[in-house]
This record gives sequence, C-alpha cells and structure tokens, in this order.
Amino acid sequence: MREPAWRVFAGEYNDSTHVIKGEGEKTPSYVVTPLGAKINRLFVVGVLTDVENVSHEGEMWRAHVSDPTGIYTVYAGQY
Repeated sequence: MREPAWRVFAGEYNDSTHVIKGEGEKTPSYVVTPLGAKINRLFVVGVLTDVENVSHEGEMWRAHVSDPTGIYTVYAGQY
C-alpha cells in the first residue's frame, strides 16, 4: 500500500535537515520537516517558473515550482 502524499509548503520542506534512511532495498526513506511531518511522498502545488534540460546525453529535466513560501527544485527523467 502506498503512503499518502503530504501537502507541505516549499519553505518548510526546504528547511528540513533530518533524513531517515531506509535499511533494505525497498525500505522507504523519509524527510522530517521542522514541524514534525515524516514525508516519503510529496504533493507539490505552485507555479512552474523554469524548465531546463540538464543532461548532455538523453533527457534529464530540472524545473522550479514556486509557492508563496519558497521554491521547489524537481528533476524528471530516466534514472
């Protein structure tokens, strides 16, 4: 079963410094925010302000999504 996606402002997520790493191959990792949210999946909402292909071989995209408290940096492509 999938864990629910958290709705967190960019400012709070970007201020997060604590990470809980999973031990096994399929064990999830978590980011713990300053307000105590334990996040494995994130629901991002905002304005897409920038998109750039950052790979010289193939496609790897970097985008910035802005909300009232800060900016998310997201990556998409094949790993």
